[in-house]
Amino acid sequence: MRNLGISHSVPEKLARLILEWAAAKGQDAKNQKPVSIRAPFTHEEIAELIGASRETVTRLLSDFKRKGMISFNDATLTILDRDALEKLLSR
Repeated sequence: MRNLGISHSVPEKLARLILEWAAAKGQDAKNQKPVSIRAPFTHEEIAELIGASRETVTRLLSDFKRKGMISFNDATLTILDRDALEKLLSR
């Protein structure tokens, strides 16, 4: 989570957080298959972590879902397109 502070945009911060959850679960960048993560926080808590509003987090998660990057069901989030999430990260 220490990398969240150096992220520039809110979408980047959210993508970085999701990828860090996957890494904590042992899913590194080379593993391209979908990975399911039990999201440990509510939208409100995620918003606090990345310095955004709950509404923005909800909108971004819906946007990521619409673009096919993730899917979610209740508290389970599945990364479908890791490359697309990684493209949101600053170079």
